[in-house]
Amino acid sequence: MTGPSQSGSCRSCQQHEGEITDPTAVPWCIEFRSSKAFVTWVVAIAVFTDVFIYGMIIPILPEVLQTRVSIPEDELQKWMSILLAAFGGAIFVGSPIFGYFADKSSSRQAPFLIGLFALAASTVMFWFARTVSALVIARIFQGLSCAVVWTVGMALIVDTMGKDQVGAAMGIVSMAMTVGTVVGPFVGGIVLSKAGYHAVFAMAIALIVVDIVLRLVMIERKSAAKWIDVQSEAAETRAETETERLIAPATEDCSSYGVESEHSSRQQSNGKATGEEHPNPSRRSIPGIVRLMGSLTILVVLQATLVEAMTYSSFDSVLPLYVRSTFNMDPMGIGLCFIPLFIPSFFSTIIGSAVDHYGSRRIAWMGFILDVPALLLLQVVTENTTRDQIILYVLLFVSGFAAALKTVSLMVEISHAVEEKEKKCPGIFGDTGGTAQAYGLFNVAWSGGQVLGPLVSGGLVDWVGWKYMVSTLAVVSGVTAVVLVATAKGVRR
Repeated sequence: MTGPSQSGSCRSCQQHEGEITDPTAVPWCIEFRSSKAFVTWVVAIAVFTDVFIYGMIIPILPEVLQTRVSIPEDELQKWMSILLAAFGGAIFVGSPIFGYFADKSSSRQAPFLIGLFALAASTVMFWFARTVSALVIARIFQGLSCAVVWTVGMALIVDTMGKDQVGAAMGIVSMAMTVGTVVGPFVGGIVLSKAGYHAVFAMAIALIVVDIVLRLVMIERKSAAKWIDVQSEAAETRAETETERLIAPATEDCSSYGVESEHSSRQQSNGKATGEEHPNPSRRSIPGIVRLMGSLTILVVLQATLVEAMTYSSFDSVLPLYVRSTFNMDPMGIGLCFIPLFIPSFFSTIIGSAVDHYGSRRIAWMGFILDVPALLLLQVVTENTTRDQIILYVLLFVSGFAAALKTVSLMVEISHAVEEKEKKCPGIFGDTGGTAQAYGLFNVAWSGGQVLGPLVSGGLVDWVGWKYMVSTLAVVSGVTAVVLVATAKGVRR
């Protein structure tokens, strides 16, 4: 991933050190603060912070529910599933709303900061909660924060990167997500065991402060264009996109979306030149999010995303209680179980480059196929033996690698689907585009999986047991792999 060199990134620092109070002055270190690398890492750290705090709570939930809000042992699974479902439900409701306003807003940074305030509020509320209803409300606020980070943050990545670099950037973001999700439970369990309950949340607040500073320092590249020339690459990308669109065969009637095709636009322009007007009042009448859902590619990505989120959130909900009952593990031991899921995330940048080179659809298919045997073999982990623990760690590693393949490729595929639709019908999403709304739908699918995952997996464990639960997840992953292959015809990725 390219970015401005570090030697020249801050040359405006000394040049304008004393002009900060002048509203026309160039902001300090503007080239660095608006660089592709810095913006990508700010988004990645925002994602890390959000999912770290989400994951940090996972291993301490059983103890919090028992010791702070007095939930009986036989109701722990139910309330853990409800709390995780509340988080997913907030994402489900908030994502399309935040996506719409992010696409309509002149800046991505303002909603990005709003999400941070929601995260701070949820963390403080969870810290001092003494009732189960307060815990549920805290998880809802945390879900809203996640909705903002993923909707606005992913759109910001697409805005900043060239189309051939989106995969590499998403690889960094995916790595941050996986590291945060898995390191969160690990660190949360250790800190709780060694330093106590309050130390866990003091650590979370410190991380939020760092995130605040980074989000305030970041400058969007379109804002930086007032002072430096960052538009040349964007112009090249637009020119390349226009060339591809002109040489591509017309495969879609844009009039069905209330948007003029290039041909009809020329006709309309000619009509205006001769005094004839052909208004299209329905051009803006169809919401962008509805147009997005008319794309088969996007629908397939959303289905695959829902399945991936179901699988991932099932581990969050079921694994802590299962390893506690099977291996008699304490919170620290439960946290250690998540390490094998975490290690493959370090390959996310390599996976992102592979997605850019080989195509997102192919890599996603590989991830779902790989998950099938990993999930099926989890059936054999049933006894408190060293052998079963080793098998568990190996299979969690394989599943973690499959998750990295799926997550990076699906995050890239959604942006490609939007780009493809805009090529066929320029202006279909209006002047501001539909990227944030597309990632809003992505979040809706992800949150749907986070709601269904804990409820379905928790219900299956209570009803038919661990073996049938992991077998069900394996079957669903296999079916999703088939769907990806069956709908790949004509997809150039």
